[in-house]
Amino acid sequence: MRLTRAALAAGGTLLATVLLSTQPTQAAAPGRGCLAEGQIGSYLSKEGSAKATFSTEFLAELKRAGIRFETLDPIEMVDGGTAAWMPIGERYDNIETPSGRVCYPGGFRLVNDETGVTYEIDTFWVLFAAMGDSKFFATPAVNGQPRPDGELAMVNFSVPQALTPGNFVPHNGGIGPLKVVLSMDRGWSADLNKELGTAFRGGMHWADLDIAWQGPPSRPIPSGASLGMLGLKTMSDAIQGHGGFGLPMPRPRGIF
Repeated sequence: MRLTRAALAAGGTLLATVLLSTQPTQAAAPGRGCLAEGQIGSYLSKEGSAKATFSTEFLAELKRAGIRFETLDPIEMVDGGTAAWMPIGERYDNIETPSGRVCYPGGFRLVNDETGVTYEIDTFWVLFAAMGDSKFFATPAVNGQPRPDGELAMVNFSVPQALTPGNFVPHNGGIGPLKVVLSMDRGWSADLNKELGTAFRGGMHWADLDIAWQGPPSRPIPSGASLGMLGLKTMSDAIQGHGGFGLPMPRPRGIF
């Protein structure tokens, strides 16, 4: 699986435009994220799961600063509070066109019980970039009020790192990377520090993400030349190329 030089060049020239101009436009069910109940979105797979195991550095800083960390449905805390699990697939997620960003419902609540400040993210967006930094985006709410400055980049990751041979393999009844390294974006770490009194830093290891996509989607992935669409095509080609949709689809064990 290789991108042509033309595709890589197109992705590079579109990077600034996509990051600066694409904003979420999909209608969302109040408080639930990307799709109203019963809707089917355009996504990489019919169903699947993802699990983020948080870094010891991130968890240690939460403890030091006295921050309570909770998940928001459908994301669930697992492994004694050191990881978060979430279902993925066309019943939860939806591809925004023409940007190619993907909407994921659920999120996190961070609470400083000493100051009473609540910092919440209840929906986030992912831009899969075939080259350069891929990103998670969100618009946090502080004490119930959306961030005045609007959306910010939460974390950064690398599609090439996710697709490393030996890392992108069949597991958990599907196909995907065993580990995607997620690093805190400087803007998100600064926002958390300002609101919660933490001491996070840009580039800090936030979590390792394990993803397993399961089953062919009911709707085709949209085509397009934006950075996000090129990144989605890269991921889709990897899933199809590894035969990821010919596997059984058991529910991951040890979640509940």
